[in-house]
Amino acid sequence: QTLWSSPAGVVARQTGVFHDARLTESSAAIVSRSQPGVLWTLNDSGNDPRIFATDSLGTTRWSYLVEHSANVDWEAMASGPCGTKTCLFIGDIGDNRAVREHVTIYRVVEPAVGAGRGDTTVPVLDSLVVRYADGAHDAEALVVNNTGDAFIITKGREGAAWMYRIPAAEWSSHLPLQVRSLGQMAIETSLLGGRLITDAALSPAGDRLAVRTYRTVYIFRQTAKSRWLPDQPERSCDVAGLEPQGEGIDWWDRRTLVLTSERGFAREGTIFMLPCE
Repeated sequence: QTLWSSPAGVVARQTGVFHDARLTESSAAIVSRSQPGVLWTLNDSGNDPRIFATDSLGTTRWSYLVEHSANVDWEAMASGPCGTKTCLFIGDIGDNRAVREHVTIYRVVEPAVGAGRGDTTVPVLDSLVVRYADGAHDAEALVVNNTGDAFIITKGREGAAWMYRIPAAEWSSHLPLQVRSLGQMAIETSLLGGRLITDAALSPAGDRLAVRTYRTVYIFRQTAKSRWLPDQPERSCDVAGLEPQGEGIDWWDRRTLVLTSERGFAREGTIFMLPCE
């Protein structure tokens, strides 16, 4: 384990790197709430439709090929309720050129990660086709609240990031869904300087929202004025230079965030623990 500190005094602890040669573009991080020590991740476009269960050291325990799915540009993953079970929501929502007529979210019942290591398949529970009412967007952030509502946060290539809600009830319709913006996120985004949103995560209690760019982690808190998600800015942490290409984020516990990165600049994809106080 290696400690890293920024000029601003932010300290993070590297717990490992992704050792699996197939896992080159970790674009999401999900901490399992029912299986201690399990960290879910996935590759983005150009790779198999596969999810990986690793540990915090970066060792793959099991990988699962998701049946009847396609990885056009998997960029996000979230965990949330689906009926009486817990699902992994896989966001095929990347769109670098903003040309896709629709994006897709898949739901998979979270697999029970057995002893040992191996590869197998997992069935898709269902999927939902989503269209933005105001045209195509590139997005890499997806969160699900405790009622099963999903929220997409765009990457911010247009100079602003927007949020869209997918009500939990829409999964039962099996029909394409058109979504309208709920408003702009209170984050200044830009193509320059690594200020594009690459992931987001709700805290276990649902009262904090962490949103990350390549160089900054923003924390929002829930207040009486918050309607859909925690939206009152609380603090930020500068993580510029921490990772090869920072992509994933989730809450390891109440106080600590886990950050994951793609490979890049002659470095393996990293896993860091960040107490963003």
